[in-house]
Amino acid sequence: MRDPVVLAADLLWGFLTALRGAGVPAAPAKRADLLRVIAESPPPDLTTLYWYARITLLQDIGDLPAFDRVFDAWFRQGGPGPADPPPEGDDSDVPSPGGPGEDDPPPQEARPGDGVEASSLSTYGTRDFGQTGERRRVLMRTLEAAWPAVLPATPSRRRRPARSGDRLDVRHALRRAHRHDGEIIELRRLARPPRPRRLLILVDVSGSLRQHTPELLRVAHTALRAAPARTEVFCFGTRLTRITAALSHPHADRALRAVSGLVTDADGGTAIGAVLERFLGNPRFAALARGALVIVLSDGLERGDCAPMVRATARLSRLGHRLVWWSPLACSPTYRPATRAMAAQLPSLDHLGGVRDLATALAEVGRLPAVLSGPRHTAARRWSTLGETR
Repeated sequence: MRDPVVLAADLLWGFLTALRGAGVPAAPAKRADLLRVIAESPPPDLTTLYWYARITLLQDIGDLPAFDRVFDAWFRQGGPGPADPPPEGDDSDVPSPGGPGEDDPPPQEARPGDGVEASSLSTYGTRDFGQTGERRRVLMRTLEAAWPAVLPATPSRRRRPARSGDRLDVRHALRRAHRHDGEIIELRRLARPPRPRRLLILVDVSGSLRQHTPELLRVAHTALRAAPARTEVFCFGTRLTRITAALSHPHADRALRAVSGLVTDADGGTAIGAVLERFLGNPRFAALARGALVIVLSDGLERGDCAPMVRATARLSRLGHRLVWWSPLACSPTYRPATRAMAAQLPSLDHLGGVRDLATALAEVGRLPAVLSGPRHTAARRWSTLGETR
């Protein structure tokens, strides 16, 4: 009888070779990720092995049918066998590479690995976020124009001359009086003109949000284009990455390519609590949240203990002017924040809305004025009332 370890190694090597033969690219770093994860946390069943392989190896959702066929042939059909070639001329089941949008088919029902269960796997590699079509460009221009009108403002610290204000401009009055033999002939006032608050956006790029990540990054790109001097963007999976400079390119596709080269944990595991604590533990980063409108784009599906995530969210809420959480899951009319993490952090949120693409983001941006002008920490009350009405 063959050694089980040798048999498992042969199966994995044959599976990886068959994937390459079926046209599914897997970089050496990706294959190393899979082997390392299997060594550190042996999968208890085939379903777990499937998601280990899918999260670490798959780079393009369009390769999923071929990937499934090869996996079934090697692990679910009694032994290794040749993978079927990908069908030609039939891409009806393949989502567009740019991510879901109004011109894409409706997403499939969620299943383990698609967001219902979060993963703790850490991957290393880059991802192609696809191209931005003309319809998405129109929506992005509309969204970019909508941001300035809804962003909150605060009085500036320095006072400026104004027609009306809460203080007299004594220095100006004395200077004018000196020119007119001591006669005060004009009084001017000083006021603190409004200046826009900082906008801080945190984008979840973990595997549970794989199909939404390109659209969420495009949403962040529109905000950065609308207020480049006052907007900061970070993304997180198992690591924290500041992508403000990379995402600031005027051309959306070039900006996304720059982000793709910078972010190495896309489509991997999720560690929301640890990443937020890392963000708040950096004084320079924490200063960006002070007094800012903080928007988190994430499904909130934390892996393991949710206490760090809840603590970090509470502190982020205290630092910011408002804390808004946009989740793709909340786009569903049947969604309820019933997971332990979301239920525990709901009292810290000022608003919990649904954003999965540019169209839903435009609707949520339109709701921001009501959120900013209303009382704080109303998300829990709103969702409890919504649940009672349902």
